[in-house]
Amino acid sequence: MKMDMRNKDGASPEAEINPDLAKLRAYTRAKLALAGQLRIVREALADLGREKGERQCGDLLVKLAEDRFTLAVLGQFKRGKSSLMNAIIGRELLPTGVLPLTSAITVLKYGPAERLVIRREDWSLPEELPVAALADYVTEEGNPSNQRKIKTACVELPVPFLRRGIEFVDTPGVGSAITANTATTYGFLPECDAVLFVTGADTPMTSSELAFLKDIRDYVDRIFFVVNKVDLVADEERRQVIGFVTETIRNQIEREAVKVFPVSARQGLAARTSGNTALYEQSGLKALEEALASFLAEEKSAAFLAAVARRALRILDDEAAQEAFSEAALQNRAMAMQEESAVGREPHSAAAAAIQARAKLEALQERLAGGRMAELAAGEAALPGAVQPGPPATPAADGPAPAAMDMAADLQTRGCPVCRHIAERARAFFAHWQYQIGTEEQAQAAFAEELGFCPLHTWQLLALSSPHGASVGYARLAERVARRLRENAGVPAGEAVRRLVHDARNCRVCAMVRRTEEEYVRRLAAAISEAAGRSQYRRSQGACLRHLGMLMAAVPSEESREFLLSHAAERFEEDAEDMRSFALKHEAVRRALQNRDEEDAYRRAAIRLVGDRRVCLPWAEDGEL
Repeated sequence: MKMDMRNKDGASPEAEINPDLAKLRAYTRAKLALAGQLRIVREALADLGREKGERQCGDLLVKLAEDRFTLAVLGQFKRGKSSLMNAIIGRELLPTGVLPLTSAITVLKYGPAERLVIRREDWSLPEELPVAALADYVTEEGNPSNQRKIKTACVELPVPFLRRGIEFVDTPGVGSAITANTATTYGFLPECDAVLFVTGADTPMTSSELAFLKDIRDYVDRIFFVVNKVDLVADEERRQVIGFVTETIRNQIEREAVKVFPVSARQGLAARTSGNTALYEQSGLKALEEALASFLAEEKSAAFLAAVARRALRILDDEAAQEAFSEAALQNRAMAMQEESAVGREPHSAAAAAIQARAKLEALQERLAGGRMAELAAGEAALPGAVQPGPPATPAADGPAPAAMDMAADLQTRGCPVCRHIAERARAFFAHWQYQIGTEEQAQAAFAEELGFCPLHTWQLLALSSPHGASVGYARLAERVARRLRENAGVPAGEAVRRLVHDARNCRVCAMVRRTEEEYVRRLAAAISEAAGRSQYRRSQGACLRHLGMLMAAVPSEESREFLLSHAAERFEEDAEDMRSFALKHEAVRRALQNRDEEDAYRRAAIRLVGDRRVCLPWAEDGEL
């Protein structure tokens, strides 16, 4: 008896056991969709010679791959940013003091054991040091104006708050007399995914802070507003400060709902280290940490992806401002590519790909920023701007235009001239196609809709592809097969699977090879009908049996057919003689006497019998046996 595994509400047990599975799948699909658009933009910028933009896109792909979320603490100098971070992690780790201290970017991230990793601007390898040495690298006293050119000082800690890919970042304060610190912080803004913006209760929201907040808003959407040092003012004054800060921020960012967290980082750290729960709540740290925890559990994923999409759009804006997509730039790149005989898309095509990717990035960012990531759980078809496959591809879409037919070179091969021409045409096709499905969405969509190639051509394509290119090109195909299997759940057993099996009858490459073969045989037959053509063919190895049969049917005269039969018979007799001679010399240990014809006679005979191994196709009639 078949058991119904669904519950009374129609849901599967798996859905009950894993209620977050849909959210996880939506996040994964959104991240991979974003990565796909970034990859297209990077390839387009590479084709256009825009090295900076290409490198920046590569950095964003690294960020996505690492799933690295950057939560930065920003603000004017001496607002207690380092003290706040110490309170949140529950230990006095970051240097604090009366004078401006932080001079370099300090990153706190999760690690199984404590360690300090220093990365410098002019060093290729990081330097590992004890955590106790941190002040020597990130403070004004130990590293004034960041003279040591510290790019980041990364402290790894076994702190639960940091476990889920969080990079908690301390930045130098802006607005002090140390201009290098301000420049360092501004330079880090593009790296931020979310921000804790810290002001102070003693001198709240100065004009320089408002200007800084405006700049932050150009890069970051999710901001937590913190008023630190509230223990320095009386209760009534505290309420007035919070009201003033809230209203000022609301007017600055033009948003009605603004949440401001009053905090005493000094009290919060004391409460955390002593275990005083009353003081922990009184300090305001509990409310802030609960808001952060809620954000990291529910909103972080969408905010992270939206921030990456926003950064990618900024890269495109910067490149467009530098005329990367101008007509003159495209024409210059086109000339350079022609001189270098570069393989790839034409510059206009690359620019068009970047422009199309931009539209999809904008749609994806809008959906993520609007909290609609769940809409992406359905798969590729639900993604913003998803490419839908068009009608079946025409022969013109099978690859680059064929090179001029070089029949004289084909007839000089030590195999079948028809097979050689087909193999060269197939090689050009695979080189073009593996590039297309690795970089172009339309090609990926068509490839998935056609369910790929037959077994032989699948492996020939993969032999030319890198693991990365194959992974990019075949991902959509695998998703398409999965959807087809699910859509055919009610189809009789086995039928749904049989519909997905590819052979020579529905393979794009096989169809291209047939057309190439028929056209070449027709032209070779016409050449053989002339005296000059027969003379060239007579000196060649001749066609394999398959193509000999096609030539016999294509030549117009009985004389030409007799010529072809006689030539083939002579070549088979010569092969037999050469193979026997090779075997004799081998057995007599007289290998130095072997000539080239004897050494490859067995291979030439095999080609003559069954055709070149590169084009031995599972023809339709084979599939019908």
